[in-house]
Amino acid sequence: GCPSKKTEFKLMIFRKLFFAALVVGLLVSLVYSFYQQSQISPLIIAAEQYEVAAPAGASTDGHDHSHGHWQPESAWQRLVATVGANVLIGIAFALVLISLMALHNLKANKPDVSIGAGLLWGIAALVSVFVAPALFGLHPEVPGTIAAQLEHRQAWWIFCVLATALGIAALYYCPLKFKLIGLLLIAVPHLIGAPLVGELSFANTDPTAVSALTTLSKQFYYKTLIGMAVFCLLLGVLSAYASQRYVKLN
Repeated sequence: GCPSKKTEFKLMIFRKLFFAALVVGLLVSLVYSFYQQSQISPLIIAAEQYEVAAPAGASTDGHDHSHGHWQPESAWQRLVATVGANVLIGIAFALVLISLMALHNLKANKPDVSIGAGLLWGIAALVSVFVAPALFGLHPEVPGTIAAQLEHRQAWWIFCVLATALGIAALYYCPLKFKLIGLLLIAVPHLIGAPLVGELSFANTDPTAVSALTTLSKQFYYKTLIGMAVFCLLLGVLSAYASQRYVKLN
């Protein structure tokens, strides 16, 4: 009967969404992982040479210096763990983006998402997950950087990402008289302020280490920005292609 056909249709759509997200997420994460291993990981490894453990009882740098949890013991384990995490994140992001694009194509009173529009979606994702949190708040940090408590930074980052994404959506989808809501949503995390501890500083106060870590921090920021741009823009384009070619909700 009708209920079983609806169930079959929903299962078919879910399978298409999941398969598309699996392929797109895998491709994007592998491209990003190649860039990360060649451009970003060497900076992290270089910074770790200057990292020192915080004094007993101190936890202001946001890094856990204990060894109670699992840590990679070799370069091979580190590579597998990093790429594996990238793949899971890539698939999750692709699933969200393809689902939103498919929903847009079904419900929105806007043109369907084209490949070109997918690039704009990727830019919106980049602004949400990196530019807004990093440019006006929490910069990417190399090991050994003194920072606020990790839990506080994570909570603010999640809040900033969600508020920025919802704000961008409101600017695009809402009528003109409600677009101010979008601007307010984007501004709120920065009006509250990110959890910061002041100027850039490091646990290792040796002048040579500080100089090296300062240089590495600048390189790390810009190369992370490039990496996230590659990730988000490629994700947007491939997700648009997948939603246009494989995922139809109507």
